[in-house]
Amino acid sequence: MNPNDLIGSSVIHSMGSIQYANEQFCDLVDVGFPDELKGEPIDEFIAPSYQAPLRNALKRIDNNEADTLGLRTKLTPRNSRERNAIAVSSRVRWEGSPQTRTTFIQVSKKDENGSLSLQETALHEAPIGITIADVTLEDEPLIYVNDGFVELTKYPREEIIGQNCRFLQGEKTRQESADKMRAAIEANQSVTAEVRNYRKDGSLFWNRVTLSPIENDTGEVTHYFGFQENISEQKTHEEERFLFETYAETADSMMFITDSDSTIEYVNPAFERTTGYSAAEAVGQTPQILKSDKNGKKSYEDLWDSITLGESWEGQVTNQKKSGELYEATLRITPIANENGDIQHYVASEREITGKQVRQQVLDVLNRVLRHNVRNSVMAIDGYAEFIESNPTDTEVGAMATTIRDYTDTLKEIAEKTATIRTLVGLIDGREASDPMPLANIESIIDQYRQRYPDAAIESDITDNETLQIRYGAVFNIVIEELLENAIEHNDQTTPQIEVAATNTLEANKATVKIADNGPGIPKAEWEVIKSGQETQLNHTQAVGLWVVYWAITALGGTVELTENDPRGSIVTLRVPLV
Repeated sequence: MNPNDLIGSSVIHSMGSIQYANEQFCDLVDVGFPDELKGEPIDEFIAPSYQAPLRNALKRIDNNEADTLGLRTKLTPRNSRERNAIAVSSRVRWEGSPQTRTTFIQVSKKDENGSLSLQETALHEAPIGITIADVTLEDEPLIYVNDGFVELTKYPREEIIGQNCRFLQGEKTRQESADKMRAAIEANQSVTAEVRNYRKDGSLFWNRVTLSPIENDTGEVTHYFGFQENISEQKTHEEERFLFETYAETADSMMFITDSDSTIEYVNPAFERTTGYSAAEAVGQTPQILKSDKNGKKSYEDLWDSITLGESWEGQVTNQKKSGELYEATLRITPIANENGDIQHYVASEREITGKQVRQQVLDVLNRVLRHNVRNSVMAIDGYAEFIESNPTDTEVGAMATTIRDYTDTLKEIAEKTATIRTLVGLIDGREASDPMPLANIESIIDQYRQRYPDAAIESDITDNETLQIRYGAVFNIVIEELLENAIEHNDQTTPQIEVAATNTLEANKATVKIADNGPGIPKAEWEVIKSGQETQLNHTQAVGLWVVYWAITALGGTVELTENDPRGSIVTLRVPLV
């Protein structure tokens, strides 16, 4: 049998009783099947003179005096002669309880001097770097390295043997890690450290180094057995995760990480604030704790089909907080795979959709539908009406063309109002008392409309006092423009008569603004619809401009009153807060 086949032969044992053995160990001690070894004492396969040193090593591990220990030993197979080996023991968890794992590595027989020829160990094909250093020699040189170590460091074997392992260190090697290993060696103890090392080509890699002392028959440490493992990828993931969690800790969006089985491993503070679940409550659970019955089965199927294929998924979901309250959120899930393409984690970012955002979404749709789709249709209809008007065949058709024109004008007005509504939403949601407007500025708005509508007679009586500042001036400016335009555009008189008066009411620090016209007036039923805030099929209004006025003023803490003018027309009275 090739001794390389015996690499990694190991047993799991507790209090000296074998709990598990792999097939390599069975081959090493001439046992047919692993089950035959279960419950057998480990001493049965150790030469008598080596049993006490092994028990002492295991005792030190049980007492937490060492994490890993290595020592020379001699195995006693059932059907063959004794075999020299190195035993490396460490503490592990096996089936939920602490156990000891011992790995036996067969070595060649003693040389002429009676000591183990450690250079000829059967370790060349091990998947990790393995080294043996002789601590009895000056500067503790390496006397053996396997192929894994050569591959890891890119140094040829002839440039390694005879050097102290510190030759891998460089400028970016942390001195704390080097000092930790040095202190352990001086104390004849095992040690594990993560250190940045350099390859022959100058490239850096993270090296997890485990060093274990090997004792001779008298208990003297003569060699150090080393395991060297490239953990660069793991460290990169750790650093990336650290950066992610550093960002996530202060992010407004909910963020959480799951493993490949969708078990939550991390949640950020925003997740705790929004969902009501603490990190302790969420970690170990699955995102199912947020699931509601408002998301269709198809949505979940699409989600899983995407992420299990390694693709990101993004969509809107209705989830449930710990309290049972439902919330709307945009959700993005991104799979994280290793270099082999195997998914290791899922990173989820979830942002609750607030009432403000919902309103904005609605307005975006309204703007898109009314101002784009409807407007394009209206333009087409208007074109046909113009053609009919210019080519009349009879009086009835001409009247129909006029009616079409009237309706298209109304639709165009509604479409344009959406832009005003959208602007108002932005102003109101982000309003600041520091954006006032002098009451006297109403006069300048009136002048603009006098120029725009020279056939209208607009009279004004505005308190000329710059100290009177209307709160939320940008919103109020739009309101005045809407009222003036409505009073002029919907006036059926040859000369629209408009009167605007603005004074300080001295009541609760408010200003009173009145706009009167001589038009047909606003039907009382329409005004009642606006004040109620609700429309039905039988109770509705097309007065979009008045909707805008009423909604904006009430949102700012003011009031709107509608009365009849004498002899005809309407009077709109606004009471608005002053700064």
